Amino acid sequence: MLEVLVVDDEKDICWALQIGLKDEGVHITHVYRGEDAMRQVQGRRFDAAIIDVKLPGMSGIEVSHVIRRLVPRLPILMISGYHYEEDQPIVEGIRRGDFQGFISKPFELHHVTTLLKRAIREGV
Repeated sequence: MLEVLVVDDEKDICWALQIGLKDEGVHITHVYRGEDAMRQVQGRRFDAAIIDVKLPGMSGIEVSHVIRRLVPRLPILMISGYHYEEDQPIVEGIRRGDFQGFISKPFELHHVTTLLKRAIREGV
């Protein structure tokens, strides 16, 4: 079973990912704040992380930078309902390798599964 950390302050999104990806062999641990995500990655091993761009406190992009320093080889996907894959911070982050892909909300589970498995397979 794949272990994936989801960082999103929308409980419905966390629930949808947890229920929807379970049949795909993915176990979701979810937290709602960036600070909690940093504690999780220091205490556990994850195969990947899905981080919302817009979080309370630290932005998801800031969280991804901190997590990248803590766990350099962890594949990270960003998710947002406010940003788009073509937005400059997203394009630059993918180009630099800060994260391996982007998921738009609302999403289709098969798209999330495809991106997630590709990010894990290809690595950082």
